[in-house]
Amino acid sequence: MRRVSVALPDEVYKLLEDLARKTGVYNRSRIIGDSIVHYSSHLLSGDEYYAGAVTVAYDHTRGETVHALVDAQHEHLDIVRSSTHLHVSDDKCVEVLTVEGKGERIQSLISSLRRVSGVFSVQHSLVAVKARGQRR
Repeated sequence: MRRVSVALPDEVYKLLEDLARKTGVYNRSRIIGDSIVHYSSHLLSGDEYYAGAVTVAYDHTRGETVHALVDAQHEHLDIVRSSTHLHVSDDKCVEVLTVEGKGERIQSLISSLRRVSGVFSVQHSLVAVKARGQRR
């Protein structure tokens, strides 16, 4: 077993504490370890073809955030089919991107979105499908 140190923003730490209380698992290392295993199970296979949605939650009051999100989408025009914008509050927005393409390209988009300052959540719901005109 390896020992590591993790710095968490206050909001994330509160989520960790709430999760411990709700699940009855008070070993924070176990919760974080289980979360890493769960997270890694969502990694996409590079050559597999997927279709679905990528959801991005962000603070729209930061102009550079909005521009960086649009740039990330334009860098992935080959897989982004559409986007829907939701105004959640005075300062928070959610963008739902419908995507279709190879896992490596979708993972590239997700990674680009996660690197944008002002983004506080990127999640995806994808299904493996065969490419158009492709037989399985």
